Amino acid sequence: MTDTKETAQAKAASPAASTRDSRGNDLKSVEIPIGGAISLTTYDTANAIKPEAMAETKKTVTLPDAYNADSYVGLITSDGGPQDGRDGGDAVTFYQSGYTISGSSTLTTTFTVAENNRLVRRVTLGEPDANGVYAVDDIIQDEKWCAYQEETLKDGRIRRRAGVVQITGNEPAQSTNGEVKGTALTATWVEDDMYSGHKYIESIYDPRVTPSTGD
Repeated sequence: MTDTKETAQAKAASPAASTRDSRGNDLKSVEIPIGGAISLTTYDTANAIKPEAMAETKKTVTLPDAYNADSYVGLITSDGGPQDGRDGGDAVTFYQSGYTISGSSTLTTTFTVAENNRLVRRVTLGEPDANGVYAVDDIIQDEKWCAYQEETLKDGRIRRRAGVVQITGNEPAQSTNGEVKGTALTATWVEDDMYSGHKYIESIYDPRVTPSTGD
């Protein structure tokens, strides 16, 4: 019998055999980050990343041209890897117990950049003048940025995230002789029409589940 397109897609995304032990534990599902990257580029619809571009079956993501080498924040300190956070508003409760509606949420990712490159200065200080001098009134700017984030895990999985952010926090570390001086940046994910009103989209490529040659 000939497989339909839907059947073929279902097969491509079918899960691998369970690797849980008799107690339901699975060491292969433990997340051990070994690296990653964060890219910030101009807020423009041309720089939106389509869900199909980062489908779970894709080992390699094809990004818009704006996500080039200069769009990456660069090295991140070993103890300053991405930290997700949520700040939620008050939940709505009812006269009848047992029913609530979650309040509005603010989702953030904080990371500590080790480099003080042009992109980092641009998103924190703004545009320099013709002499490369910054007229500073604040160390965060109001602009939105198109963002793409990857985190590589030890077992070969890759978490991918795309959306629109504003840099809402900037905490430079104290200068210490002979040590890397990092800057902790907080990116707030913003609901945007580029992503159908969502804060971001996310997928996880898993070589155990999806074909490594998936396009």
